[in-house]
Amino acid sequence: MLPIGILIAMIVMHLMGLNSNIMSLGGIAIAIGAMVDAAIVMIENAHKHLERAPPDARRMQIMIDACREVGPALFFSLPDHHRVLPAGVHARSQEGRMFTPLAYTKTFAMAAPRSCRSRWCRC
Repeated sequence: MLPIGILIAMIVMHLMGLNSNIMSLGGIAIAIGAMVDAAIVMIENAHKHLERAPPDARRMQIMIDACREVGPALFFSLPDHHRVLPAGVHARSQEGRMFTPLAYTKTFAMAAPRSCRSRWCRC
């Protein structure tokens, strides 16, 4: 989902007329870091559950239990990154010109995979 998030963020940037400056690309980098961090937490938890499981346990049920354990925390921690948007967009003068592209692109890159996943995937 990371390449899709970057692609959709770039498309939306083009449609909004935002240029690809260092701040907008920094917003994409921050979004990628947050999404990769969440994926690492999910994978590590699943690995620990698989390590501790008895040999005859159903693998799918182990994975579902592992995802249910950390899923809610990850779900509510990732949107927390979107608090940057109002501060960056409503800033005036030089700060607004500097942080608005970062806030927009970070939000686009993090929101795109979630909307794609819910619309096109049945997982």
